[in-house]
Parts: sequence; structure tokens; C-alpha cells
Amino acid sequence: MLLFGAGHVGRAIARACSGLPIDLHWYDNRGEWADTPGAMLIGEEEAVRLAGRAGVDTAIGILTHDHGLDCRLAAAALAGAAGFVGMIGSATKRARLLARLEKDGIDSARLTCPIGLPQVPGKSPEAIAIATVAQLLALGAPA
Repeated sequence: MLLFGAGHVGRAIARACSGLPIDLHWYDNRGEWADTPGAMLIGEEEAVRLAGRAGVDTAIGILTHDHGLDCRLAAAALAGAAGFVGMIGSATKRARLLARLEKDGIDSARLTCPIGLPQVPGKSPEAIAIATVAQLLALGAPA
């Protein structure tokens, strides 16, 4: 799994992946998160390249602090072959993102937003992490 974002939800997902059959590669572009254990500091352009190069055996989780970067990551992942593309987001964020992707001619049918099983209640980082990891495991999704 390529996970973009080392904020509260990203850290909760990384913890939830521990001990599971998920090969996590975790990135953030903010220097203040450089010392987060397990997260790698990466530039935005390299992050977008990684998302675009992901293969069918790779799941992508997008939960950065920047809506513009989220959109660029989603567009790259959806233009590529990633097996799963999920993003954290509200209904408003989803609507804006889908409109932008459509305007750019990118098929968003493979995008899961908000990420995570809808049956798992809660909006806390831990609940979102459980819902997300459960979704990946339930789908037999590439990790």
C-alpha cells in the first residue's frame, strides 16, 4: 500500500496495518513529519509519480493536508493501474474532486471516497483506520 499523508488519520492507518499482510509505504511532503517513525519525507512531484506508477497489485490511500495535492495524487493513480484508490473526504470534497477529474477527462469510477467500509461507524482517526484496513482486507485488495 502507498499511503500519502502522515497526519492523524495516516498515523492511525499505519498503526492499524502493523502485524497485517500489508506492505506499507508511507509518505508525507511536510518537513515537520520527517521524524514520524515509518513515514518517509517525499516531494510532491515524486509522490505524484509514485501514485501514477502503482501497479494493479498496489492500493493507494490519499489523506494529505492539501486538497490540490489530493487531486493530483488521485488523478495520477486513476490514470495509472493502481488496484485500489481511496481518499479521505467529505461529501463536499468528493463532489469537488469528481468535478475536477471529469473536467480533466479522468475516469473516477475506481475512486473510493470516503475511504473505508461505510458499515464501520465513527469519524475518529482510529475508526477511519479500522474501516480502511478492513476494506482493504475484505476486498482482498492489493497491499
